[in-house]
Amino acid sequence: MRVVVLFLFLASSLMGAPTLRATTDVEMETCLAEGEILKGWETLIGITKALKLTLQCDGWEQKAAFKTLDLRKPGLYMHDDGSREFNFSDSYKYEVAAYLLDRELGLRMVPVAVLRTHRGTDGALVAWILDTVHENQVTHEFNGVEMASLARQKSIVRLFDSLIYNTDRRPPNLLVDESTARVYMIDHGRSFREQRKLQEGFEISRVWLSKDTYDRLQALDKERLDELLGDVTTRGQRKTLLVRRDLIIEKIDRELQEFGDEAVFVDPISRTSQSPAGSSIE
Repeated sequence: MRVVVLFLFLASSLMGAPTLRATTDVEMETCLAEGEILKGWETLIGITKALKLTLQCDGWEQKAAFKTLDLRKPGLYMHDDGSREFNFSDSYKYEVAAYLLDRELGLRMVPVAVLRTHRGTDGALVAWILDTVHENQVTHEFNGVEMASLARQKSIVRLFDSLIYNTDRRPPNLLVDESTARVYMIDHGRSFREQRKLQEGFEISRVWLSKDTYDRLQALDKERLDELLGDVTTRGQRKTLLVRRDLIIEKIDRELQEFGDEAVFVDPISRTSQSPAGSSIE
């Protein structure tokens, strides 16, 4: 009997046992916050100089991006391209804020992110979303149903970016799972601007969202935002976020009047698809 058991064990090892990974946000948060960071890392391309790390967690290895940039420039700031911005900031804390707000709205389009200190440096560890490519690297030809789903998910991206006033949404900052036609949002360091307006890309486009997300947007208030984002955003950022939320609700209500509930309340995302809880991000 022991010979048979040993044979089956060796056979399963040679065939490749299933890869363990986190299946819930709590498991992933625990992994990122408490997992052992293994030796060796890779510096990722980009101005933030984030590191790609590997963590040893409870029975599996998890890759993550470690972001440490926390830049704040009060007053008028001049960008390299000549554009100007008041109170410029680019912070790892906004990765955590974006994750928390994404889950509050029930979107599940942002990877898990936690605050952590590594080698004496404070930063955010962001889970790496597996089996995806950057939007500008997609080669798969999607069918009509998938294209419609992608368009609706992009509507959610525009809504979310206007809500947090993300100024750095580019094709490399969107990931696509070509097997499921799922879209994921990454890199939110340049978000949470103190702007009292919506972004043009959202204002001129149609809105598709679930009724659940609409209800969650309406339910956001100062007390909940203070509880949710108090450690990773400023009071002014949360105050202007609520101003933009009101403008978003007004736009949605106008489209509900014009097109009707059935044309607006369309869930853009298949809930049976992989969520970014036990995934990774590039």
